[in-house]
Amino acid sequence: MQKINVKSGAKIDDYKAYGSLNSSVLDFIEKATQPIASLNGSTIWMINSTAIGGGVAEMLPSQMRILRELGVSIEWLVLDANDPNFFDLTKRIHNAIHGSGDGKFTETDREVFEATNTANLSDALELIKDGDIVVVHDPQPMPLAAMIKKQRNVAIVWRCHIGLEEDTAITDAVWNFLSPYTDDYDHFVFSLPSYVPKSLKEKTSIIPPAIDPLSHKNRALQLHKNVGILYQSGILDDHKAILYNRYNHLVRRVMPDGSFGSPNQHNSLHLIYRTFVTEISRWDRLKGFKELMQAFIKMKKDNREHGDPESLEYKRIKMTLLVLAGPDPAFVSDDPEGEAVLKELTAQYQSVDPEMQNDIAILLMPLDNPKENALIVNALQRSSTIIVQNSIQEGFGLTATEAMWKRKPVLVSGAAGLKFQVEHDKNGKINEDPTDIGKLAETLAYMLNHPKERDKWGFNGQLRVIQNFTLFSQLISWLEVLSAQKST
Repeated sequence: MQKINVKSGAKIDDYKAYGSLNSSVLDFIEKATQPIASLNGSTIWMINSTAIGGGVAEMLPSQMRILRELGVSIEWLVLDANDPNFFDLTKRIHNAIHGSGDGKFTETDREVFEATNTANLSDALELIKDGDIVVVHDPQPMPLAAMIKKQRNVAIVWRCHIGLEEDTAITDAVWNFLSPYTDDYDHFVFSLPSYVPKSLKEKTSIIPPAIDPLSHKNRALQLHKNVGILYQSGILDDHKAILYNRYNHLVRRVMPDGSFGSPNQHNSLHLIYRTFVTEISRWDRLKGFKELMQAFIKMKKDNREHGDPESLEYKRIKMTLLVLAGPDPAFVSDDPEGEAVLKELTAQYQSVDPEMQNDIAILLMPLDNPKENALIVNALQRSSTIIVQNSIQEGFGLTATEAMWKRKPVLVSGAAGLKFQVEHDKNGKINEDPTDIGKLAETLAYMLNHPKERDKWGFNGQLRVIQNFTLFSQLISWLEVLSAQKST
């Protein structure tokens, strides 16, 4: 078990200085006073499985900084895990909660699950004291509740960031596998009401995820800074003047022969001079990368075969680039499924004609420096014409939230977490079925050729995020949950 040091960052006054955030901050401060007072004398312990990558690891530092500034004692622990069988199991659990996979879990799986958590228990008990409150995030550390409660008088909350709108044989199987661990939790938190298993509804609160508008991934970037990050990361080759040197590890691109090279090695992307469509996620079949690439290729081919070469619409689609971006496998040692998905996408990319390959960039982003990784994502999103999240299933989808905050038009699937955020034709487009290649291609083409509507969707999207999905709306809900656990 590792205790994570949270670095300094934006303070409450920094958020208040933004006119668009000021009222949210003031409302939060007013509502937070009483629950914070009730937490006096207790430490909040957040426990999850990783300090880098994923929504939990991104959200916690900002939340902790704000709460600490207001006097809350809050710490962050991360599991030590190096058993590949554990990672394989927890990935299967994750997929099954989304309704994917075969839903088969064995007693051997349970032994693997509990062994890794048992190995982390002694470190946790050295830190957690009677009267504290523990928040366990997602399935990986779930068995810890019973183990901790045997030796400490604490309240424990389980926060599940994933789910599926309907019950299936697969979701029933995974919740049955996890059911022995739920009895030792005092309360549960889910992102959407439809994700809550029937057996847990009476002890559950709903808290949608949220972004930190001033984090490195979401902060404003002036044009020269945005272009500079693209150069520092290796995505751009040409530059005139720049304040900083290139990063130690650069973005790589999948080459036509399946190898990894520099982004402009095969052909120059001319990224800042052309329209481009972006999806950024981990390499996961549930993210719909394959289907998005198929739709992009269909859109290009339909335009080539049926479009008017003299029209602006034809030229716009002809020049459009597709960027699929995810973690560089050189920095991820615990995700064999991610490597397999990347290989599948690479094979799909290799199967298209050379001209089409020039219009598709599969980018691999380094993870050695979280700040640099966040800035690369930020710069890519801010440079994009359209940001897509084509998920087959999605717990929430903060990539869509981030895009809307940046006033970028979004195209999302009908996955529950995405549909909860995006209002069709008001702040983006919803293509209900992410596997409907024809409809997806048609929607992409429509969005590319309606720039005024894209501007409208982007503007409305930012307003929706400000009103519903910043860390202040999330934090007041958390304080109410934690205060209630303290009082019981």
